Amino acid sequence: MNFTGLGPYKWKYKTDRPLTEDERRNRLDKEHTASREPNDDLSVIRINSTYMELVDRWYADKGHAVVYGVIGAAPFVFGTALMLSATLEKNDTFAIFFGSFIAFLFSLIVLSFCYLIHFEAFRKAHYPIRVNRKNRMVYAFRPNGTIIRVPWDNLFVCEGSHYVPLMGRKFYDIRAHILDKDGVTVRETFALGYPFFGDEDRILPLWEYIRRYMEDDKGVKNNYEATDLCMPVGERREGLYFGIVRSFGIAAFSPYIAQPLMSPFWAVITWGRLIAMYTSRVPHWPEDIETECRVDENDPYRKDWSDNKEFTFIEGPWPVICFVAGSAIAVAAIYWTIASMVSAM
Repeated sequence: MNFTGLGPYKWKYKTDRPLTEDERRNRLDKEHTASREPNDDLSVIRINSTYMELVDRWYADKGHAVVYGVIGAAPFVFGTALMLSATLEKNDTFAIFFGSFIAFLFSLIVLSFCYLIHFEAFRKAHYPIRVNRKNRMVYAFRPNGTIIRVPWDNLFVCEGSHYVPLMGRKFYDIRAHILDKDGVTVRETFALGYPFFGDEDRILPLWEYIRRYMEDDKGVKNNYEATDLCMPVGERREGLYFGIVRSFGIAAFSPYIAQPLMSPFWAVITWGRLIAMYTSRVPHWPEDIETECRVDENDPYRKDWSDNKEFTFIEGPWPVICFVAGSAIAVAAIYWTIASMVSAM
């Protein structure tokens, strides 16, 4: 769960400040090869000879905020109802005052967890980024729904990181800064790319994949051939099937052990992901950007989700089986918890 750049306060990118020494030292060079093994890291929505569209840094983890927010709010919702019920049964001024005060505090806590849910739900289904090879422009949706437009050559790109205490580790991303005319002051920041689980050793392969598309003569052809799976979003929401595959994919290294064992957890995350997707609006690029990104109908390097190959049993049907089993276990656990709480009243 890493919301760097999405929420306020400590999650918000710091702007109106000078570049740091770490950012200067970790600058990513646009002109030279960064890795011998470029990798899209499940970041591509679509690719063609005009532009390449990528998912945002929060897409892979979508669903976590919804689930953690609901889990955090649930006991306080129950506590508020219990406190108000007990208070109404009392005919005592102090008891009514005290019970109402506690119920009010619990309500504030519930609201804070609702705000966490809102990190993902009732917003944009995702926040796409486009890099246009022909006009050398970059377009990116901000979390508030507005759009960044900046020349590729004007971007200061570097390796960024953020420490998440809850996870006990740093998460890394490819960070793009828009600088002031002085070439030093950071006016705006967005993540141009996010490797799987924010691993540092995957930064350079992902950066090389993006860099060569924009800079190399054969960048379009090479990226087209290297892209095996496009994310099924864009003008549509991600469906349940792919949501299951995406959520359970983090344990793809051990499908017959890790996926079944973790199935209740990942099933709940998948439902949270579905809620986040279907309570949010699909982003649409303005007409002027679509005009600037017009693609030749005969472009031989067009690829999107409709070109994806059918999943193998291990990649698709097996995670679905784990999801169904995990959902059943999760529902049983939730029912038992609620029944225990009710019986304890």
